[in-house]
Amino acid sequence: MEDELAMALRRFELSDKEVGGIDLSHDDVEQSVQDCRGTLVGRIMGEKIANFTWVKQFTNHVWGYPRNLRVTEIGPNVFQFQFEREEDKEKVMAGAPWILDNQVLVIREWCVGFEKKVECFRFVSFWIQIWNLPVHWMSKEASKKIGGMFRNVREVILPPGDGKKERHMKIFAEVDLHQPLVRGTAVRLHGKMEWIEFQYERCPDFCYKCGIIGHGDKNCRMEIRDNQSCREAQFGLWMRAGNIMASPLRGESGKHMHYKRQSKVLNEVG
Repeated sequence: MEDELAMALRRFELSDKEVGGIDLSHDDVEQSVQDCRGTLVGRIMGEKIANFTWVKQFTNHVWGYPRNLRVTEIGPNVFQFQFEREEDKEKVMAGAPWILDNQVLVIREWCVGFEKKVECFRFVSFWIQIWNLPVHWMSKEASKKIGGMFRNVREVILPPGDGKKERHMKIFAEVDLHQPLVRGTAVRLHGKMEWIEFQYERCPDFCYKCGIIGHGDKNCRMEIRDNQSCREAQFGLWMRAGNIMASPLRGESGKHMHYKRQSKVLNEVG
């Protein structure tokens, strides 16, 4: 940041007063730092710039109208939230992900210099459904191992023992917003292999070309060569939990079958 500022300033002829600058002491900012401690900061990851009034109304509503919530706009799509009660703040932290107009609001504890720390808003927690795993392979231990595909698995839910709905497990884990969403993986046990798929609950907009959250197909920077045009269909609606679209990785005979070509590839990898 300092280098960028220096380069920008070289374009101007500054006066002696402008060049001199101002030095601040710890006492000058101590109260402001204390006011910021304990607050939350959030960044909306997406192409659309959110309106401040709408963000304030939305967060108050979905967070249950916390007592005396103060919302401050720090910059485009960046906000600070100050809570009167600690329990309200903890509720917000535990309720992720927060989706505003199909864009994810990544919430973090305030820290000095967060504006310049890209890593602060790199990860966000989602409930991730795990599909196509054989019933007798479903366990908390298996879920945690599968959760190694993500980061910081905090909770595991096994399917109920009855009901008409198809059985699947789900985990609450952090997803890397700098990487494509993980579509699935191969799971092996005693020489038998199954292809499992991940579906994301409350999933915001993501690119169907590169699989990364935060932009759409039209603004994707990934270069697709002519002989790789099929990559456009490698990510899609089937990755959203609750959709009725079948994944291309599933076969025609049912959800728990997959293409012979995919099986061949997995066997070669294994």
